[in-house]
Amino acid sequence: MSLPLVLNRLRLKRLPFWLAGMVLWMAAGAVSAQDGGSIFAAPAIAARAAVLMNPTTGEILFAKEPRLRLPPASTTKILTALVALERLDVNARVSVSPQAASAPPSRIGLRAGEAALTQDLLYGLMLKSGNDAAETLAEAAGGSVPGFAELMNARAWQIGARDSHFMNPHGLPNEDHYSTAYDLALIFRQAMAHPLFAEIVRTRSAALRIESGQGLYGDWRMVPVVSHNRLLASYEGARGGKTGFTIKARRCFVGEVDRGGVRLIVAILNSPNSGTLWQDARTLLDYGFSRYGLVPPPYIMPEPEPVMVRRAPAAPAAVQVAAMRSILGKSPGGQVVSAKPKARHMASVAVAKPAAKSKPALVAAKKPPIIKVAKNSKPAPAVAIKIDAKRPVTKVARAEPATSSRQKNSKRGG
Repeated sequence: MSLPLVLNRLRLKRLPFWLAGMVLWMAAGAVSAQDGGSIFAAPAIAARAAVLMNPTTGEILFAKEPRLRLPPASTTKILTALVALERLDVNARVSVSPQAASAPPSRIGLRAGEAALTQDLLYGLMLKSGNDAAETLAEAAGGSVPGFAELMNARAWQIGARDSHFMNPHGLPNEDHYSTAYDLALIFRQAMAHPLFAEIVRTRSAALRIESGQGLYGDWRMVPVVSHNRLLASYEGARGGKTGFTIKARRCFVGEVDRGGVRLIVAILNSPNSGTLWQDARTLLDYGFSRYGLVPPPYIMPEPEPVMVRRAPAAPAAVQVAAMRSILGKSPGGQVVSAKPKARHMASVAVAKPAAKSKPALVAAKKPPIIKVAKNSKPAPAVAIKIDAKRPVTKVARAEPATSSRQKNSKRGG
């Protein structure tokens, strides 16, 4: 299509040629952004399916196989909790049946004949991912596990999760039990509208009161539970979520984060392992918040603390005098009267006649200073000098010749 025809259709014929070209360039940029060519490049993740949703607007910020039907594992319990909250009194006392008590792991440890409040069971369901708690709630709300599954499917259809089908309240493997990343995001969005559900999933740990129903007043015990959601302790603004795992479903997660008034829901299915699951979650959330200008600040390496370099202290005057004596040795007339340092390794020395001897102590000097000696004194050979280190350093004593190593060895017979 020729440019005049395009300008005519856009009613830009009367505009200058350069201005019309700029308008066309801006329009082409807007179209390319809608086609996925925006400055925010979509991140690469390891999971097989994922969705990033703004629950306030319903906008999908990222999608990878959003409607692929996959086993959801324990993320099923999001819908279980929602249906139980809508149909049970949270303060009602619910009994544990033998079938519920024998549910396979993961469990909170319920026993047949025990009882707990609905609220406590919900905490055990969402934090510890207890399958025994899931079946106890299902039997209380739906009469049986199959009856509760029908309630789950009806509620999912109302929410808009049209590519999901549930057979049990816990997500244990079943060929007819499946969901999608998009459907789970919709279900979690609806569940977070319930205040108690939002409070439960943001809790990191809790203690459940389990009653045995035996004895005059009824015995009870406390069962501690801890959330499996690692984002609660490691990602700013995390509001809660639910993990899931089976061998077939692999690692799954659905959760929500609120930062700067912007809420995002991330739903991940079939991530290869735990490390990639949490990396995928952080990558998608960082990508979503960056679109709103709420990306976390970059990590700045702390500046290293200055290392204090200590210089070797200058030798005190007494040490310098002792070093001078080691040089003087046997020189005739050897008394040190004064020493004045001129530089780091230089000194001026005056020598007088020797005085009385004192008890010897060995002194060694690494770098002998340059010595100025009075006239009529001859330099003596360098030998070890014995000096009294306790008394003031003023006199030099003559050193006794040391016994040669040959004489010592001869005494030993060597």
